[in-house]
Amino acid sequence: MRVLVTAGGTREYIDPVRYITNASTGKMGYAAAAAAVERGHSVKLISAPTSIAHPKGAELISIVSAEEMFEAVKNEFASCDCLIMAAAVSDYRPERYAEKKIKKSSEEIELTFHKTPDILQWAGDNKNGQIIVGFALEDESLLEKADEKMQRKKMDIIVANSPSAISQECSHIYIKQSGGEWLNRPERHKSETAVEIIRMADRIHSEKTGEST
Repeated sequence: MRVLVTAGGTREYIDPVRYITNASTGKMGYAAAAAAVERGHSVKLISAPTSIAHPKGAELISIVSAEEMFEAVKNEFASCDCLIMAAAVSDYRPERYAEKKIKKSSEEIELTFHKTPDILQWAGDNKNGQIIVGFALEDESLLEKADEKMQRKKMDIIVANSPSAISQECSHIYIKQSGGEWLNRPERHKSETAVEIIRMADRIHSEKTGEST
């Protein structure tokens, strides 16, 4: 199975030294890539900046911004069997980029932001047999909102948890395959979640192709 993984938190630069980002460490995506390599799959990892060493056996594609990640996913999507969208992609980018560092002054400044492309939605709308794995982070009505997101974005597998899990090694997660029931996984290490994702994707791929993994 050819697996495409996205990881890390994208950066949207305001000027050469300042940017908008999020708390993602990239650990979930890197764990998924490592688990896929361990299972003998061909793996490409599209990664935003992170301090984690990239998994041996995975081809690394480095990006910075949401737009760059979108372009990388579009370039690789047609040739993959499974997309794991573990990256925390910025929802907004600054309208303007200042070529030089913005000087501090006594005046307040205002920034206008524009929405970035919804990569997961694009993948769901354009898939041709690919298995789509996504994540849902919600403060309230977690499973209800995750179910809605799964259907709207045409996912095959979804992992749901609270935003507090984004920088933790272990967290309480729920995982579900399309058409199945929610599986409750209290205090799962990211590496364990990654293994379960890959095994679930393997089963779906085997059902689609008749190939054993």
